[in-house]
Amino acid sequence: MTTALIYDPIFLEHITPQNHPEKPQRLEMAVKVLEALNWLERDGLVQIPPRAATEDELAAVHDREYIQLVKASAAEVAEEEKRGGRQTRFFATDTYISAQSYAAAIKAAGAPLTALDAIMNGEIDNAYCLVRPPGHHALPEAAMGFCLFNNIAVAARYAIDRYGLERVMIIDYDVHHGNSTQEMFYDDPRVLYFSIHQAPFYPGTGLSGERGEGAG
Repeated sequence: MTTALIYDPIFLEHITPQNHPEKPQRLEMAVKVLEALNWLERDGLVQIPPRAATEDELAAVHDREYIQLVKASAAEVAEEEKRGGRQTRFFATDTYISAQSYAAAIKAAGAPLTALDAIMNGEIDNAYCLVRPPGHHALPEAAMGFCLFNNIAVAARYAIDRYGLERVMIIDYDVHHGNSTQEMFYDDPRVLYFSIHQAPFYPGTGLSGERGEGAG
C-alpha cells in the first residue's frame, strides 16, 4: 500500500499574529515529528507537492467575488510589507491574512485535488494532506474560524465533477463542527457529511437534529 504526504513549505508563509492559535509552528512541529520518527523515509510513503486549485475549482463552492477579495487582500498586505508595514492584518472575524496567504490557500485547496488525481490514476492508495490555512469554517462568501477556503468542500465537488463519483463521505474529526462544510452540502444527496465534534464548542452548530434537508 502506498500513502502520499501532500505538503509544501508555502503553508508556513501564511502569517498570523504571534499569539494566534493557527500559526506556522503547527505544521513545523508536525514535520519535525515525522522527520524524528524517520517516517518520511519509510517504504510505502511518497511525498507529492500540491498543485494550486484554479479559480473555477474554488468557485464550485465559493463566490468568485470572495475569491478575488482574498487574492486582492493578500496583494495589499504584500505592498504594505514592502513599505515596512505589517506582515499580517485582520481579514474577517478571527481570521488574518498575509502577503502569501492567497498562494498558501490555493495550494491548501489544491492539495486534496492532487491526492484525488493520484488515487484515481492508481498511483497511490491513500493520502494525507498536511496543509494550512485550514478550511471547514470558510463560508461561500466569507472567511471564518481561521479558514479562507473550504479545502475539503472543494475536494468533494472535484471528486464528483471531475471523476463522476456518485457518493462522497466527509468524516470530520476536528473538535469543532465544520459548519460551512455542512451548509454547503446540506441538501446534496451526493455528499454525506459526518462530524464527531464536541459540543457546545465553537461555532455552536452541529446539533443532533441537523441531518440535512430534502434529498440531502
